[in-house]
Amino acid sequence: MNLNLHQLDAFVRVAQLGGFSRAAAQMHLSQAGLSILVRKLEQRLALTLFERTTRNVTLSPAGRAVLPIAERMLQDAHALLHHAHLLPESPSHRIVFALPPLLAATVLPLVLEQFRRQHPGAVVIFRECVREEQVSRIFSRDVDFALGFGVEPNAQLDCEPIGKDQMCIAVPVDHPLAARSRVRWIDLLEYPIIINAPGSGARTLAENAFAAVGEALRPAFETSNHLTAVELARRNLGAAVVSSCVRPLAGSMHVAVRTLSAPVVSRSLQLARRRGTTLSSSASDFVELFAKVLASGQVQPRRAGRKD
Repeated sequence: MNLNLHQLDAFVRVAQLGGFSRAAAQMHLSQAGLSILVRKLEQRLALTLFERTTRNVTLSPAGRAVLPIAERMLQDAHALLHHAHLLPESPSHRIVFALPPLLAATVLPLVLEQFRRQHPGAVVIFRECVREEQVSRIFSRDVDFALGFGVEPNAQLDCEPIGKDQMCIAVPVDHPLAARSRVRWIDLLEYPIIINAPGSGARTLAENAFAAVGEALRPAFETSNHLTAVELARRNLGAAVVSSCVRPLAGSMHVAVRTLSAPVVSRSLQLARRRGTTLSSSASDFVELFAKVLASGQVQPRRAGRKD
């Protein structure tokens, strides 16, 4: 049985604080993000943990039974992390980090391949998750650091830019836009548009870009990830607005990728970690290698993709 400590932490905080709003603030999450964590735990346990009304949230009978067990599991996990951090660093240092599924599908495989040659004794553990979950995992000490787009620093979080991607258009190689050396956002209005669903970072950037040229974004298809968008574009179902990280995958699928301009839209990839903490030497080497691979575009994507 695989239980997610992050979800258990969300459940315990809601129970202890008596509501989602205070628990969300404490975990640096939106209420919607916190609700998703609790709902996933309920689904995993096949139990209803809270009784919800428009004004109150109270533990259900099952929730009252689960709470002390969850509290003990979290205490044990925190104790384990505390003692693990006291161990001296060695060549086999354990690196645990979070990153978006898009980067896990494109940049990470080559980074891991090269890093294992440089650090054969290192243990690398990664968690694929969206931005809000990355930050929450940092504060809950589930990961040592995160590599994420759009992560912003605060009083408890240090962020350092290590690279960037750009918003691009992906179309079949025989598509009219593929023949252009310069593709503007306004040029997309002539074709069906494929893009990530609302709530993703890429979708927000695209909406802002269209607003900047006085137009509204009206997608033909909305996907949960960039790789699905590329596949739809390959089948000539529209022009896909995607990250520049998909270039190598697009090439293998005979899809052309062109950087969108007027305006050019990019986003920074941030190294995020708890304020006051430092990376181990092996973790620093890993981050440096990741930045180099991202900048070079030498990525080897896997076929499956998830939400960015």
